[in-house]
Amino acid sequence: MKSFIFDADILSTFAKIENIVLLKKVFRDELLIPPAVIDDLERSKLQSLKNIKNSSSFKHIFLTQEEQDLVQRLQKKKLLGKGELECIALAHKRMIVLVSNDKKAISIAEQLGITVIDLETILFYLKEILSKQELSKIMSMIEEKDKVIIRKKDQLLS
Repeated sequence: MKSFIFDADILSTFAKIENIVLLKKVFRDELLIPPAVIDDLERSKLQSLKNIKNSSSFKHIFLTQEEQDLVQRLQKKKLLGKGELECIALAHKRMIVLVSNDKKAISIAEQLGITVIDLETILFYLKEILSKQELSKIMSMIEEKDKVIIRKKDQLLS
C-alpha cells in the first residue's frame, strides 16, 4: 500500500470547491495528515476543512523524535509553516509521497529526494476518471474559489 501525506493547501483547495471526495478517488491508498496540518484545519473558517479531521478517509500520523528533530533542523534554515515542515519530515523519513501545492515546500522536498504530487498532477489523474466537462468545471471552480491559475488547462482538456 502506498502512503500519501497531505499539506493543508491541497486539502484547502478541494474543500473550497466542496469536493474532498475527489482526493480519495485519486489516492485510493493511505491518506495521511500530520498534527500541524490538523491544527491548520481546526483554525479554518471552512467547515468542510474542519470536517477532514474527523473523516475516515484521512489517518492522523504522529512524528517520532527523529522526525521532530528534522522539523527543527529544517525550521532553522527554511521559511515554511509547521504543516509543510512536518509533511516534509514524515515524507523523507518514511518514504511517503508528499501532496502539496506550496512551491517552496515542493522545492525543498525535491532537494531531499521526496516524491511530490502537486495540484496539476492531481488534475491529470482526474482527467482519467472525469469527463472533460466535469474536469473543466472543477478547474474553473478551483481558479475562482482558491485564486489559483492552472497553467496547463489546455493540455488537461485536450
